Amino acid sequence: MPGLSWKSAYVHGSQIDTGWGGTASEREFYNQILYVVPEGAAKDLSINLYGSIYRASRDLNEIWLFIEYPLELL
Repeated sequence: MPGLSWKSAYVHGSQIDTGWGGTASEREFYNQILYVVPEGAAKDLSINLYGSIYRASRDLNEIWLFIEYPLELL
């Protein structure tokens, strides 16, 4: 499908110096789906859905939705 893209990544860190005399580890898995309207009245409108699972000393799950539309001023 024209205008549709997907990214996925896994990041892992271990033996991270905390600065307080200890070490830590963390990991994150994320997916990102982006669609950019290729033509028509909404041309260049982009919709970006981002989801992340983060595990470390505190766990965090996020889902973000970004909608962008370029406006030409002047």
